[in-house]
Amino acid sequence: MYTGLAKAGCAMIRLFVGLELAEEQKTDLLALMHGLNGVKWQRDDQLHLTLSFIGEVPRNIARDIADCLSLVHFTPFDLSLKSVGLFGTFDKPRLLWAGVEGADALCHLQEKIEHALIGLGIDIDGRKYKPHITLARVRGRSRPFEVEQWLAANDSFLSAIMRVEHFTLFSSQLSHNGSYYHAEAQFPAEGILDPEFVESALDLPDIGAAEKMHMHK
Repeated sequence: MYTGLAKAGCAMIRLFVGLELAEEQKTDLLALMHGLNGVKWQRDDQLHLTLSFIGEVPRNIARDIADCLSLVHFTPFDLSLKSVGLFGTFDKPRLLWAGVEGADALCHLQEKIEHALIGLGIDIDGRKYKPHITLARVRGRSRPFEVEQWLAANDSFLSAIMRVEHFTLFSSQLSHNGSYYHAEAQFPAEGILDPEFVESALDLPDIGAAEKMHMHK
């Protein structure tokens, strides 16, 4: 959450930083998402890997955040999704997730992003980062043995390798159908030319300038 003071009447926007998944990884994950009662599986458009949650900030701060993120440099790296797990207990599971294999480069990037955001005055959750992809949220009464069976059946899950060449600033809008995410801007790795710029539907002021500055460094 941003710790500065918003101007009176300033519109707010809910932001987080993450990685978009390739269609191949999404397909691999969707194949896991069945066989349990009392859970709400994520939609395919909700599948992503969070790097840092920012929370609600004044919309006029979004440009500063984008400029800050444009200064984060990293080299492309490979990533695979591996195994599954849960937050909570078998008796009271809260969330089901897929894990990450070979997360050293990912965690290094996440540390750089959070260091940059802290320098901007963003209040970052100090808990140890545990990279994961949320697959389902437990909403009803799940039988403990069914959850345990699902975890055991998918323990050997391993996705195709994904090449990480950019990270993304997302906005999030809550609805009765769950959250909807919009990619506001992408920040390329070093050596990646002509990154795709995502025009913001919310018209973040000059957000494209952040990527232009990064491209010419």
